[in-house]
Amino acid sequence: MEAPHVYVVHYQGRDVECYGTLEEDSNFSVVCDDESDDDIWTDGDPDNESFTTWEDVVACLQMHFDSDIQEISAC
Repeated sequence: MEAPHVYVVHYQGRDVECYGTLEEDSNFSVVCDDESDDDIWTDGDPDNESFTTWEDVVACLQMHFDSDIQEISAC
C-alpha cells in the first residue's frame, strides 16, 4: 500500500517513487539504481519550462540519467 505522501509513477515496467509537491519552479533530487548517477535537477522541463505532472518529470529526467531512477523528490 502506498503512503499518502508518495506518488508512484509506473514507467517502463518499474515504479518510481515521487515525493513532495510538484510546483512550477520545483527542483528535483534524483536517486538512481547506481548511486554515482544520483543528482539534483534544476533545469525544469527543457521543452516547456515547467513540469505539470509527475509522469512528465519521470519520462523527461530518465532520458538524462544513465541508470534507472528509483525516486524523485521535489525541492
